[in-house]
Parts: sequence; C-alpha cells; structure tokens
Amino acid sequence: MEKNSRWYPWLLVSISCGFFWLAWPMNGLFPLLFLAFVPLFLLEDHYSLQEGAKARWKHFGFTYLSLFIWNISTTWWVWNASPAGAVAMLVMNSLLMAIPFVLYRISKRGGGLFWGLFGFTLYWLTFEYIHLNWEISWPWLTLGNGFAMYPWLVQWFDVTGVSGGSFWVLLINILLFAWIKHPEAGKKLAIWTSVLLLLPIAISLLKHSLHEEKGEKIEVAIMQPNIDPYTEKFIGTENFIPFEAQLERFIELSEKVITPNTKIMAWPETALDYQMDEASYQSYGIMKRILEFKSRYPDLNLLTGLVTYQKYPKKDTSRPALRFQEGFGYYEMYNTALFIDEKNDGHFYHKSKLVPGVETMPYPKVFNALSELLFSLGGTAGGYAKQDERTVFSTKDSIQLAPSICYESIYGDFMAEYVKNGADFIFIITNDGWWSNSPGYKQHLHYARLRAIETRRSIARSANTGISTFINQRGDLIQQTNFWEQDARVELLQANTDITYYVRHGDFIYRTASWLAGFVLLAALVKRKINR
Repeated sequence: MEKNSRWYPWLLVSISCGFFWLAWPMNGLFPLLFLAFVPLFLLEDHYSLQEGAKARWKHFGFTYLSLFIWNISTTWWVWNASPAGAVAMLVMNSLLMAIPFVLYRISKRGGGLFWGLFGFTLYWLTFEYIHLNWEISWPWLTLGNGFAMYPWLVQWFDVTGVSGGSFWVLLINILLFAWIKHPEAGKKLAIWTSVLLLLPIAISLLKHSLHEEKGEKIEVAIMQPNIDPYTEKFIGTENFIPFEAQLERFIELSEKVITPNTKIMAWPETALDYQMDEASYQSYGIMKRILEFKSRYPDLNLLTGLVTYQKYPKKDTSRPALRFQEGFGYYEMYNTALFIDEKNDGHFYHKSKLVPGVETMPYPKVFNALSELLFSLGGTAGGYAKQDERTVFSTKDSIQLAPSICYESIYGDFMAEYVKNGADFIFIITNDGWWSNSPGYKQHLHYARLRAIETRRSIARSANTGISTFINQRGDLIQQTNFWEQDARVELLQANTDITYYVRHGDFIYRTASWLAGFVLLAALVKRKINR
C-alpha cells in the first residue's frame, strides 16, 4: 500500500494491535512482541513529514486507537467484575501508554531519530515503573509479562526482573525499525538484531537446563473450594452457602490430601467473608471449628484468607481508610491473610497492593468525596486499609513463607521484599472467579511464574476459583487444578534461602531509565529551541 493512501495509517494500526493481541498470554505468539511497535514507529514517521497541529492530532489519535485496541483485546475480562472499572481502566491505561509516543515525537524533532528512539525506550520504561508504584496502578500489560507462558525463555529475570523483558522487546523493535529506515546499514543491523535477540534466549535455555532446585523439601497442600463469588460466596447472593457449610467444604477437601508430613495448608483469599475482630478472632464459633480441625494435625500450619477489622478509640486523620459506624465506633477493614501456626497462635498480614477503585480509593485526600462509591470485590463499600511492610510467617522449624494476596503477585519488586525479609516460599491466595472463564485468571496464573524466576522461590497457589497450582524455582508448573472444580493437591516443594541479584537490587533497570528520561527530554527540548 502506498504511504500517501488514506488507508495506510489504518493498516499500521491494525498490524500493531493485532501483533500485541496475538503475542499476549493466552494467545502466546510471543515473537510478535518484537514487531508490534514497528508499525507505530512507521506511523509517527508518516506524520512527521506533515506540519501543523492537525498532523500531530492524527498521529496521537491513531496511536491511541492502536493502544486502546491492545488493551481491550487482552484485558476485556475486567468487565465481568466491574463494567465501570473496565471502561475507566481501558480509557486511562491507553492514554498513559500514549504519553511515551508523544514524548518520542518531541525528542525526535529536537534531537533526531537516534535520540528520539533512545528517549522512547526510557519514556516507556519510566511509564511502566510509575505504573508499578503509584496508587492508580495497573501494570497488567507490562511488556515483560508477555513472556509469562514461556519461563524457559526468560530465566535471566533472576537478574533483571520483568523490566529486562520490557527493555528487550523495545530494543529489538527499535533495531528492526532502524533496519527499515536505513536499509544501507542492513547487514550491520541484521547482525546486531540477531545477536541481541538470540543471545538472551541462549543464556536462558542454558540456565533452565542447568538449574537445580535448592533447599529442604517441605510438604505443602492447597485447596480450591470453587464457590461462585457472584451467587454463593457472600451474604445476600442468590444461592448463598452459609459460612459453616463453606467451612465444612474446606475441611473435607483439605483432609483428602493432608498427611502427617504436611507442614503448610493454604486456603484461598477471603476464604471466609465472615468479618472478625482481630483482637478476639478466636472467640468466633467459626474460628473455633477451624482450630478444632487443625488440632487433629499437630504439625500443620494453616494459611487462609479472611476479612478482618481493628477498632480504634477515636478518629485518626492519618488513617485514610478509617470508617465510622454509629454505635460501633471507628474501625478499619482488611483483606487479610491469617497464619495459624502449630501452637494455634494467629498472625495477620493485611493486603498491601489494593485494586484501585474497587478495594481502595487512590489518593484519598484528593478523591475523598468519591470514597462511598467504592465497590469492593468481596468486601464492603469504603475501601480496605493496608500495611506498609511485607510480613513473613514462620513455622516452628523456621520455614518462612510470603503470604501474597491475589493482585500483589503481579508486582516483582514488591514480592522481592518478602524474600528480603526471609521468605523461603511464596504462597499466593486468590479468588479469580470474578473474571469468569476468561483469559484473566490464566494470565494471572502465568504471571506468578515470573515471580518464581525472579526470586528463585517455589510457589504454592490456592484459588477459590481459577487455577490452583504449584510452581518450582524455574517457573515450571508442577501440577494444577482444573477451572471451576473443587479440588485439593499436595506437593513437595523446596525451601530456597539463596538471594538472587534481582531480589538484592530490585528494579534497577526501571530506576536507571526514569533517572535518565528527564535529562534526555530536557536536552531534546533545549536543542529544539536552539534550532528554532
């Protein structure tokens, strides 16, 4: 097609968003990730030949359209949980993704193609870094996540983390675009592209083949009760199952797999939505039944999800999620992981990475007026409180585990903090049934495989609905349940105590990129002004 054709931009948009969609889990044609940005670079190149605001807006519009289609084609399933949240997420996330392209155009016009592409790499990595760390966080489409189905491809994530995968994708796309722009340098660019594409794969395959699981073997168990969150799990739903009956299902499934050697049993996120005061949790009848079950297995430790609260004597403005109820007083609600050790002592962890808009109101000092509009998936209106530190639970044998709750498991640097605090294992408790039978729960599962590689920690994953599984230290799925089935599994996992380079240094690629991005943009703006 001729470049001056009116359909040329539409063709580029179609190719780009098609490549992103086909490359993403669960479609899994990952090689297309290395090509998906090239049409968008060609799109900017097309409009760079035209002057004026109209050309700039056309470039922005077509770029935004491509990114929006990528978002909607890969994360449409959020609609199943929250239609309003899905619309807001799709619109805003696409807009944020478009910002690096706007800055690329500015940098290119100021410093030329090389500085434009160099700047774009930094701007995109900075965007991903911000998206991982601010309160309106939705890093589901971080580029490095595109390799989640193929852990043998990215074993070097134990050094770079997922940011290394994002940088790899950007680098190959830029080299291929440069090859198109400068065919006279084709041979040289072909060599560089081949080396930088194939060398990481070769290193990864070598690491994967030579890897040996480390640490003491520990028997752990997981349970998947498969209680429909829309119709059965919560009070007020159409076919609500009483909490006592839900608990009996948990116990029955657990006892099918527990042996005298089982050290840790995991139940899913908000396994019981029975709101408990943490100060007196053992006084509840339903908790007494749990403790009675546990007493039959003296060496068993139980990790389970709950909804809990703590009361406070007076209003505290330093607690943005503090609630007040007449006759009850001030209190905070938590999406909680409760760890009951061999002595039946309870230890609490409060989910810290909360889903924006459904579990917490971002920047409450700014959006406080909207806080009553929150609808918590599995909680109540008003938003959950969170804690700042990563709590690690320990058995009497000093086996230490990270209690990650659902959404937290997509954050690499966040999960590395558990390991810094001593975790030998990662336990993920989740409830993926909100997304129905869609790519969402499958993507969530595979993202956990990247956390295993980054930390070299075995993972046990217990889902209410979704997929419950075990993952070894190189990211392989050992065994897994089927979707929408009651099940329980037991497995020997190894308790690694070694610290990876990534755990020690975190997202150093993102930090470096964000530090350099400002200087590159400033230099481009200054040079553009001088040229004028």
